[in-house]
Amino acid sequence: MKTLSINPATADLAEMIERGTALHGHLGPFLVAGIRMGLLALTLLESPGYFGVRATSEAGRKTPLSCLNDGIQIGSGCTTGKGNLEIVDGGAPRARFETESQYVVIELRNEIVQTFPGSDTMEKARELESLPIEELLTWTSPSSP
Repeated sequence: MKTLSINPATADLAEMIERGTALHGHLGPFLVAGIRMGLLALTLLESPGYFGVRATSEAGRKTPLSCLNDGIQIGSGCTTGKGNLEIVDGGAPRARFETESQYVVIELRNEIVQTFPGSDTMEKARELESLPIEELLTWTSPSSP
């Protein structure tokens, strides 16, 4: 069986957002943030994604925050169907990503989330696509479980 992998260094973010939009049904800022979270996690954990990595999203199941979950699936390859994406009702745009040997916690910056209400969702999503990662997200250093 052939399995896919994601190389965050060469991944085409615009193409991933297009694929994410097709999965999710529309473009929005939490979708883009989730994709970028997944890619960052793979970079920090030196993981090829899809398998050998797990994610626990605290975004819950209530929109619009839950849209982050679809982005995490696209950016990391972790999915609910494979059982390596768990969704908990934490009410936070935060996820823990882990491999056998290490984990990281990545969170969408609160000051970014505060700009979402009242904004054009497509315009805000495009803004997040090009925002420097340090301005978009916070994260921990990889640590042993």
